[in-house]
Amino acid sequence: MKLFTFFFINFVVSMISDIILNDIARGNIKFKSKIIDSLKPYFVNKSIIIASIYAGITICLTLGMLSLITKQMFGFYMPKKTMELAKYCFIAFIIGYIVDILIYKLNIFGESLQPYYKTSGAGLWGALAFIFSIIISFGIQKYILPVL
Repeated sequence: MKLFTFFFINFVVSMISDIILNDIARGNIKFKSKIIDSLKPYFVNKSIIIASIYAGITICLTLGMLSLITKQMFGFYMPKKTMELAKYCFIAFIIGYIVDILIYKLNIFGESLQPYYKTSGAGLWGALAFIFSIIISFGIQKYILPVL
């Protein structure tokens, strides 16, 4: 498994996830959620492609920090085995939580994201989204790409 491929897959997974959230928040996909609905002001101000690229960049920058930390702590940049994935996700939750709080506190994506943070709070959902991307990307790289 290649590190560049892992980063690229995470970028694509986060872009697709963001596009789905965008469609749900705008009402294009019927799904009722107070938290997702609170993202509408953020998505209204950006094209669907730009918002998804921001999500991909955010995931990859955070993944870079995570990879450096896991290399120092466990000796690997990315997980190749299930036990490594568990360790990676544990540290990912902490890093993702902190990064989401920083995004909120530093207002990195602007005022239009503040209704979301007022509804959902900062930390948890960002960390879970990060872990979601990592697990999906791990599965794609380990189980789907070798078959192709």
